[in-house]
Amino acid sequence: MEIELVIERANQLIESRVEYETTHKDAGNNYAHMASEGDFDYHNGENRLAEYCAEMGIDITGLDMDRLAEDVIFWGYMTLGQHFDPKKRFLVSSFQVGEIEIEVSVESLGLERISLEVIAELNRQCDAYFRPGVRSLGTECDYCYAYIQTDSYWDMVCDLDVIQGLVSAMQEDN
Repeated sequence: MEIELVIERANQLIESRVEYETTHKDAGNNYAHMASEGDFDYHNGENRLAEYCAEMGIDITGLDMDRLAEDVIFWGYMTLGQHFDPKKRFLVSSFQVGEIEIEVSVESLGLERISLEVIAELNRQCDAYFRPGVRSLGTECDYCYAYIQTDSYWDMVCDLDVIQGLVSAMQEDN
């Protein structure tokens, strides 16, 4: 097989995976659990939420901030990282996509084996770093890994009207 076709297939795999990891909602939802598992607390979430409420004119006096924070995380949703209007949404947490790893099979490249020469050529001509698979023995293998760096990120946000509704419900309960 011509190396140009192998390079084209590799670049298509890379492009497809980067597009998925940085734009598809289900990929973003893979980060959602991290807010409730410490990221919100680690980044002063309750203090930021209190400041946000004060800036938006939401009176949270006497409310249980732990409960409000839990509710804001629960009702938050993932969105593509972007500049947005804080008068509409509160930034719960932000997660950088960073490095994407792809296991690339010989079948996906249209090869019988992946040689070190092919990996060297992929490294020269693709927007990824390639290395042989760990199961590989000798100088040829049946798969390799590609690593792609991105500067994309996913944000968990909660809409202002949702926060206002949560605060109203908590005030009615008190």
